[in-house]
Amino acid sequence: MSKAKILVIDDEKILRESVKKIIEKIGFVAETAMDFPSAKKIVSQFKFDLFLVDIILPKMNGIQLMTRLKQEFDIDGGIIFFTGEPNLETCIEAVRLGAYDYLEKPVDRSDLIEAIKQALLRRNHEIKILKETPKKEFIIDDSILLDEKKIDAKTLKILEEVKDDTHKILLNLKNKYGKEFNDEQRNLLNEIVQNNSKLKKIIDDLKLK
Repeated sequence: MSKAKILVIDDEKILRESVKKIIEKIGFVAETAMDFPSAKKIVSQFKFDLFLVDIILPKMNGIQLMTRLKQEFDIDGGIIFFTGEPNLETCIEAVRLGAYDYLEKPVDRSDLIEAIKQALLRRNHEIKILKETPKKEFIIDDSILLDEKKIDAKTLKILEEVKDDTHKILLNLKNKYGKEFNDEQRNLLNEIVQNNSKLKKIIDDLKLK
């Protein structure tokens, strides 16, 4: 049976190349695209078993992009969306489009592999994940792949400074304008708090390695 072919669509070059590398390391074939025109061009040439698509894209979001591709081509491949700005509305839209999964950034490498595996199994595709030494990798801020073997003290310090600065900004906003925030603004701030908490957990995990 031929290897599963997966298309990664993201406007951040480092991210899509990092995900491509992960896919190829576990034994599948991967191609990449940065927007609708480039995705359209490659879909016209190849048939894909699975699409990994970032929802936050310029000009046309990931859901709109996949809707257009489905309209213009005979696509029956599965879809996994990922985003750094999760909300109920986009989650519902993703499900309506037939997405198999919806991953929040930062995406843990093992979670990504498991999502790919389950999506391909649902399509009755033969799965044979190549064995390799387990390691933690995270995709952060749409652009950075963190590999525990490549993290040095300087990088960890920078990440901690970003986390601490974000925390200080949130506290200042709450103290100065907290009573003036409407529900939508509070929800957005809560999302920032949650993402900062995820970053803290990643930093703590890396420190233990």
